[in-house]
Amino acid sequence: MAKKAFLLSMFLVLFFITGCDFLSQSTNTTETSTLTSTTTTSATTSGELTDSTTLEEVDQSYINLFDDQVYKKFVIHFSESNFLKLINDMENYYDEFGTYRDNTIQEVDIEYTDSLGNIIVLNEVGFRTKGNIFSRDLPVIKDNSGNIIGYQQVSFQLEFNDTFDYLENSTQYKELKERRAFDLEQLNFKYVNPGDSGIVTESIAYDLYREAGVLTSATSYAIIYFDIEGTEVPYGLFLLQEPIDDVFVKRYFGRDQDGTVGDLYKCVWQNFGPANLKDDYMPIALGVSDYNDGYRKTYQLKTNKDTSNFSSFITFVDRLNDTSVINYQNILEQYIDIDSLLRAYAMGFLIGSPDDYRSDANNYYLYFYEGKAVYIPFDMDQSMGYGWDPYGNHGLNLDVLNYPPAQSYIGDQSNLPMAYNVLEISEFEETYLTYLIEFTNPTNPVFDITKYIEKFNLIKQLYETELNAENHLGITYFSTTSRNMDISDYYEQKSEWARERAIYYIND
Repeated sequence: MAKKAFLLSMFLVLFFITGCDFLSQSTNTTETSTLTSTTTTSATTSGELTDSTTLEEVDQSYINLFDDQVYKKFVIHFSESNFLKLINDMENYYDEFGTYRDNTIQEVDIEYTDSLGNIIVLNEVGFRTKGNIFSRDLPVIKDNSGNIIGYQQVSFQLEFNDTFDYLENSTQYKELKERRAFDLEQLNFKYVNPGDSGIVTESIAYDLYREAGVLTSATSYAIIYFDIEGTEVPYGLFLLQEPIDDVFVKRYFGRDQDGTVGDLYKCVWQNFGPANLKDDYMPIALGVSDYNDGYRKTYQLKTNKDTSNFSSFITFVDRLNDTSVINYQNILEQYIDIDSLLRAYAMGFLIGSPDDYRSDANNYYLYFYEGKAVYIPFDMDQSMGYGWDPYGNHGLNLDVLNYPPAQSYIGDQSNLPMAYNVLEISEFEETYLTYLIEFTNPTNPVFDITKYIEKFNLIKQLYETELNAENHLGITYFSTTSRNMDISDYYEQKSEWARERAIYYIND
């Protein structure tokens, strides 16, 4: 386990710091229908780090996709009938369940181009919208008579391996089922919130977690155009996000000896309450979500859907909540990847998202690897001085150890056992504080404002002119100061406060 964790950490750091250098290996390619990968880069980069069961090889197209220095454009081609069906399906879902969270797949064709000269054309790709009950809406604007009078941004997902209505034993079904693009089965597209002129807030949050040794999605940016049977819609700037799915866990953790992977759970505040990991959750809150039922489970199984008995999750929650055992610290170390979790708590505090596990019992995955739960955070668009502000002043003055959940509905800290119980162990608390001090080291900080500014300037240079010239939807004005909080002020104050309080507690 230690060797694999070290290899994973090395890969994350290498990807974040030197990923751009890989691009010199790229060659121009044009693909149609089925994408064939030919160039790969080994994820193992040191002579002694050769455990092939840990990380799968990384395809060059994947590296290019998630390199910020590469300009990227997607044109998504809808037939008029499929686009109208997308709208109709979402409206029907709303009529039945009161939300637009319909996941019906529509067929599209896509064309990808980038500044390296790569062109990828794929037919028969699945398209669906994404988002929660607050953020998901129709991709069109209608007047009172129901006529489409405009378009609006909505997050979405492309599914490269969707088989549509093909028969399971047909050639088309088999080819599509096995198809990947960019070494992915799916790709997520999240529109950049127009209120955050800093543009790169969420992407930087993902980068910071990864540099801190916490596994989460790779991200980048692309400009999007819809083509609805000849009608072009400049759809705006989107954050590309690597899905956390079976491909993700195979890439970073490898497979077991029998070729299988562990159980992966998406943990989110849904119909059955917050994902607080207390042992009093309703049984219906755990399992495989069926979107046709109109609700999402709090703890959603994403792998092994047909074979799992949920025992890894059930046992983990039972052990986490049983603080009466004499060897409770050993139990935690047996069932949780503690070091990764503490790194995540430290970087999460610095990022300041009020919507993660520690603040809101929300927005994380748990992957059960070699018997341990690995914490994987996601969805950091409201952070670093932007967005929802339940604590006031964007959490700048929160104590590093003692602060309440963001919503009174959760209660106090003790109702978040994976945070409260873990940090009650003095050894774990000290490690967490040490990471806060390490990440804010003035001479070599991980939490470094220059990374934000450099990425902001890069994305601005690549996309701002086109966004304005082509009258794109969404954000077109870039500024690090015209946001809820000047990003420089946030970094400076958060770093100084967190470091000061961590040192105080360490020396107390």
